[in-house]
Amino acid sequence: MMEILDGVKLRIGLTDTMQDNLLNELIEDATARVLAYINQDGVINRTVPSAVTWVIKDVVVKMYNRIGDEGKAASGEGNVSNTWETIDLSKYADGLDVYRDSSQSRRPGMRFV
Repeated sequence: MMEILDGVKLRIGLTDTMQDNLLNELIEDATARVLAYINQDGVINRTVPSAVTWVIKDVVVKMYNRIGDEGKAASGEGNVSNTWETIDLSKYADGLDVYRDSSQSRRPGMRFV
């Protein structure tokens, strides 16, 4: 988990430890989301494969950048505008589906993550 924390801090430009508790909370949430996505096919994985920790880092950075703006889809002021995308793990499907039991024969229908 320290590797993920260090990677996230590097990506968002933090060098101190003042935000570590918050970042660890976000890492736990993102990890739970990834595990929920991977475990949808009945095979229980209790740890995130190291090959997909990049997904957790990416999701945590997005979550961190949205703090204070959680409900917004977009905002603007003058010539500056910001747009926040929904944190949807299906966009990481190529990397995550490898760790799902039925990744070759995905069942149609709704999936809740």
